[in-house]
Amino acid sequence: MAENLSSSEKELIISQTQSQWRNISSTPLDLEQATIAIQALYKFAGLAQPEVQFVASPAAAREKVEQQSMQSDCMLSELWEVLREDLWRRLSPSQTSLSSSLGTLQNELTHSIKNPLSEFWEGSFGRIMLDGLTEVLGDFLADCLLPEWGICWAAMFTAAHRLGVPLEQDKYNLFCNYMRQVGWLFPYEGVAIAIQRPIIRFNSVGEIHGEGIPAIEFPDGFGVYAYQGINLPEKYGKLHPTNWRGEWLLEQRNAELRRVLIQGIGYERICQDLQAKECDRWQDYTLLQIESQVDVEPIHLLKMTCPSTNFIHVLRVPPDLNSAREAIRWVNWGIDPTEFAVQS
Repeated sequence: MAENLSSSEKELIISQTQSQWRNISSTPLDLEQATIAIQALYKFAGLAQPEVQFVASPAAAREKVEQQSMQSDCMLSELWEVLREDLWRRLSPSQTSLSSSLGTLQNELTHSIKNPLSEFWEGSFGRIMLDGLTEVLGDFLADCLLPEWGICWAAMFTAAHRLGVPLEQDKYNLFCNYMRQVGWLFPYEGVAIAIQRPIIRFNSVGEIHGEGIPAIEFPDGFGVYAYQGINLPEKYGKLHPTNWRGEWLLEQRNAELRRVLIQGIGYERICQDLQAKECDRWQDYTLLQIESQVDVEPIHLLKMTCPSTNFIHVLRVPPDLNSAREAIRWVNWGIDPTEFAVQS
């Protein structure tokens, strides 16, 4: 039981479980196992066995979903809510004599597993996918059993099970196996339309990210673009950031997208593309201003040229700085450049 484990053993189980479930959504489907898991879920709900149809992407699902929704009812609530609620009640302190220790564990698992995974899936993958699919599936998304939400619960149930919490084995196996084996599903009466899992690309800090390629890409090539966890229009996403243009900042009204473009293009190229105006100069430092309205507040930049290598570095500084020397002082945490040279 959980109370017999050391804190380090509990932390290891929780860490391993979170990592295992965080990566599940990009694991390719085994179509045979996915079919078995879907049929088992229908059987549990007391529904007739469905014909399981697999499609390569959400775009490929559109016609099938539209047609099926006119012919039969969606079984989303019948398949989902009862099973999850039954397992959740088993974690409730009121359902067991282990009320004190289990109550603490329930809070710990919610804080350390469910909430972080929910934040990741809903704030990153879910938002990027749903933003990218609005025009593809539209209102039909309401019929979709989105596994990313259920993964958060499955991870918590898995950790609880590994820590010795007595869950009802058949329901636990059914729920967690379904989440391991199935991707996005449109469950209708008699027909289940299952979408194969995509490749999900991340950058070094764990943000969903692709440079010139879809950040989320399905087997048939359909994809959604993102840069540092932010959804990108195809116009930007299909090009590598080295080919992004500063002029795009002038036409882009969305502040979040402007920020992403600024990060991808870099201030040095923005200076070149938008012909930054020189405001002041001090030794090898130049204070520049971009007069075009490309961000929420004016862009002032400190351009620094290394005298030995001629390497140019451009750094953004507050817009209320009017001299290069002031900007250098701000960069150096309030130290005047002459003092900084002495100290270094």
